[in-house]
Amino acid sequence: ITMGTRSDFNLMKFDTYSDYLKSFTRIEEYRYLGSLKIIRSVVKLGYCSNANIYEEDEFHSIKKHLHELINPKAITSKLFSKYLVGDDPALVALAQREEPNVQKKLSTIIFLQIRQRNGFDISGYIDFADSLRACTVEAFGATNWKAVFEGRIFLRPNRNHLSFYDWHTGSVSFNNSDNYETMHYGTTLMFKHYGDHKIVPVTIQDSPFRDNVRRTQISSPLYESMVLYDHIVRKAS
Repeated sequence: ITMGTRSDFNLMKFDTYSDYLKSFTRIEEYRYLGSLKIIRSVVKLGYCSNANIYEEDEFHSIKKHLHELINPKAITSKLFSKYLVGDDPALVALAQREEPNVQKKLSTIIFLQIRQRNGFDISGYIDFADSLRACTVEAFGATNWKAVFEGRIFLRPNRNHLSFYDWHTGSVSFNNSDNYETMHYGTTLMFKHYGDHKIVPVTIQDSPFRDNVRRTQISSPLYESMVLYDHIVRKAS
């Protein structure tokens, strides 16, 4: 589910998926097609609207995500860091940041560079809060943060994150998230926070935006090196 669809508050108007599909139908469809099953199929194919029509599992997943956004206290009782095993500095640092990220007081971007079995690296920037939310609502392809904190799997950058680079193929991808717009300032990668519109640069030295972020590099037996960019979220004026 993309950044835009996961924030579609219009879905909150509908109690059921059937109600959602009915909102795209007109009297003419009932008159000429008759069958409700056929009408639903026509709606899902996009013949009744230019809007993107969600599948039923997407509809329920997005609504669940929106309920979590509206009621952030419900998320704090589900902190994945309570499953932290061991004392790896990278995981400890993420555990310390989870609750303020969930509460939107802090916004952390994670940079990782991982060596793969083929000997080539992959690297990327991950919106921590966005990734946590995706796991909470069980979005397709979401990182299993419970397993990460338990040490059962490794956190890995992928093509759905803010930025991803495959050092073997040279392929690169950029994405927006619920919290950030990915952008460039000259040749420098930057992220603009949607909440307070502050720019978070990845190259801090000599950046005019360096006061918006604190960069922390962590040595880790599990991850070798992890860089955390912490942005304190200002309240919108």
